[in-house]
Amino acid sequence: MAKTDIQKYTVQEKLNKMDLDLIDVTVKPDFNNGAGMGIGDFMFPIVEIPNAVSVEGGTAVLQSCCAVIAGGDADGADTGTFEIVVTSDSSTLQHGGGDIETDDDMASVTSALSVMDGTCGFFSISNAYDSGVVAIGFRSNIGMVCKASARSRSLYVYGIVQNTADYNEGDIVLRFGFLKD
Repeated sequence: MAKTDIQKYTVQEKLNKMDLDLIDVTVKPDFNNGAGMGIGDFMFPIVEIPNAVSVEGGTAVLQSCCAVIAGGDADGADTGTFEIVVTSDSSTLQHGGGDIETDDDMASVTSALSVMDGTCGFFSISNAYDSGVVAIGFRSNIGMVCKASARSRSLYVYGIVQNTADYNEGDIVLRFGFLKD
């Protein structure tokens, strides 16, 4: 059992040693399949969030995420709800004996439990608005405690569609706000 030593640092010392960081990652929705997406479909392949924690095997609190969704079609960028899953495992998810592809149904993932055990949590981005060239969505006050694997300072992210929009027209920049310990 882990022992938490709450008297190790004073409140001021603890606050002084924390870092805030914004980390941008670009994801490619509908990367390897041009078909339309449906609710519950895999949205984009696992992407690394480099240096998400300060030390190997360390922790961080994910506080916010801004999604800048590139347009490219005639009617602007898509604004439907999608979920972001944060994990410490870099393994590609499996589906029906092979690597999962965008548009595959997440309910039929066949990855080992050890891969799914790396999940730190997930959250929805449901408030995106179309601003012409891009759509912008934001989620604040997430408060997700994330822990990297033992020999890594990275976390990983993948997406799940919760609408019927087809995101094959451009990239999505995810801007993560971390409080690092």
